[in-house]
Amino acid sequence: MIRDLIYNPPTDPLLQLLYEDADVLVFSKPTGLLTVPGKTPDLADCLEARVKAAYPEALLVHRLDMETSGVCIFALSKLAQKGLGRQFEKRKIEVAYVAWVWGVVTADGGEIAQPLIADWPNRPMQKICHETGKPSQTSWRVLERKKNSTKVELKP
Repeated sequence: MIRDLIYNPPTDPLLQLLYEDADVLVFSKPTGLLTVPGKTPDLADCLEARVKAAYPEALLVHRLDMETSGVCIFALSKLAQKGLGRQFEKRKIEVAYVAWVWGVVTADGGEIAQPLIADWPNRPMQKICHETGKPSQTSWRVLERKKNSTKVELKP
């Protein structure tokens, strides 16, 4: 897969705080912005760097892929980071994605259960592998249908 070699992250707004309390910061992450810095200097601009410029004590709790928009949580202490991380790990925090897919999905919902593993040449893509993949399960439901596309909610 050939990828665009120019990283041009969105800057308006530069940083959007959605929630703040004594332990947690919640920010909106737009599509096209890395959550953490890439391996080269041209990939240094990311949500984590922007947050740390405003809140030096902030600690990232989880990531979203560059092309995924959504909500990112930062902790304001190691204790809060550990507690939130444990909640993600034990699936106490519910995660949902909304996606537009090509074509009209005829069923109203369902479940997909397949073993997944990173597709290293095409990261961050995943692939099904019955030998080395980790078990995964995603429930989905149709939210809206258009002529050539379907909006679905996905819950891993």
